[in-house]
Amino acid sequence: MNRTAGPAHRSPASRRDSGDVSPSRLEAARALYSLDKGGKVADVLEKPRGLKPEDESLLRELVYGCTRQKRLLDYHLNGLCQSPFEKLPVEVKISLRLGLYQLLFLDRVPAHAAVHESVNLAKKGGQEALSGFVNAVLRNAELKKSSFEIKGDSDSDRLGIRYSHPTWLVKKWAKQYGDGKTEEILAADNKPHPVYLHVKPGAEEKVKTGLESQAVRVARLEWPAGTFALKSHEGGLFSGESFQQGDWIVQDWVPQAMLQLLPLEPGQRIWDVCAAPGGKTIALAWKTGERGQVMATDASPDRLKRLSENLKRVALKNVTVFEGDVRKIPPSQKFSLAWVDAPCSGTGVLSRRADLRWRLNPRDIQSQVGQQQDLLEEAQGHLYSKGYLVYSTCSLEKEENQEIVQSFLKGHPEYKAMVLPVPENRPEILREEWGLVFLPTAEHDGGFLAVLQKV
Repeated sequence: MNRTAGPAHRSPASRRDSGDVSPSRLEAARALYSLDKGGKVADVLEKPRGLKPEDESLLRELVYGCTRQKRLLDYHLNGLCQSPFEKLPVEVKISLRLGLYQLLFLDRVPAHAAVHESVNLAKKGGQEALSGFVNAVLRNAELKKSSFEIKGDSDSDRLGIRYSHPTWLVKKWAKQYGDGKTEEILAADNKPHPVYLHVKPGAEEKVKTGLESQAVRVARLEWPAGTFALKSHEGGLFSGESFQQGDWIVQDWVPQAMLQLLPLEPGQRIWDVCAAPGGKTIALAWKTGERGQVMATDASPDRLKRLSENLKRVALKNVTVFEGDVRKIPPSQKFSLAWVDAPCSGTGVLSRRADLRWRLNPRDIQSQVGQQQDLLEEAQGHLYSKGYLVYSTCSLEKEENQEIVQSFLKGHPEYKAMVLPVPENRPEILREEWGLVFLPTAEHDGGFLAVLQKV
């Protein structure tokens, strides 16, 4: 079990002959190997592979699933292995995780197929000597899975194992939201959320018809306005004419809900402070109309490049991109509304950023507080009287949300927090004194929104 070899020989990515391993599982093993070496889910899945749609779908299921459920899988595998699971070669660990994930979570996959292909993955990763070990562990798992138990050091630890989250984060959420809501958040983080489209006002029927002609099926939501949920996309979402026409963008549900709640009117001058990759900028430009003006800025040159590419597709004429340091924007530049969608820990988007939960540590919650405060301070100096300062994050942490707003208002008595009209059928949106908390659900991510008016 302690056999070692160079990565060029051991990695699943080093073997090109798929043999008895399906393309989706082979590519999933390669992706998980990259993640183990420090890659990110979004990056490893972005690479084109030329798979059939059904294989691509299984690949994503396996990579996201094994990443989200990593702690739970490793917990059970450690109990099934006579030697410590964490000391096994990475190729064996990946093969075992893939096999156990299929046995526990994918009812449509026959157990013999999950075991057989995991054994072959170990062989193709250069671990032929341990292929029999993989076979024995997974066959034992199939026999015992109905009696698996979770034992932890505390209630938070048991929840952390069951829902595959770090215990420190579970404890933090339990203190902030209570046990019931915390368990709902944990469960939501392990669900794949739908893909949402934001459609240009007035183009809803055109977009729906155009997508259907490409074998892309969408469903229109009652709220927020202009939001479509993607139901199927056999024809390819980005390969047809509808995408090139620029009448829709892919945008998650929470930012669309936030946009719906903002005091936006045609003709306003808007500043999108942290704008890349451009979804908010485009939506703001649509909502303020041809008479409105939107200025987009971002600290990252690479992200600004991507923003400019997205703006080019939708052909907006009322958007300008400022590429310099925002501190150099002339004081005379004033806006009706400035939106600071601040960099943050990202604890509200752990379903989409499946690997993030394993990268975070408690220090990360405080690491960007200074930058968040600075961005608010810079933006507030460019507002008209009666203007609106919007602050949002994709975090669930009060240190990055309520406490940032509270601190800002303490230093700026000329601002007040607005009460926003939340729909009655949205219990996951919590109204607090300093803003709105969006808790993750099976349908969408989480985040925070505050709107402050200059009085």
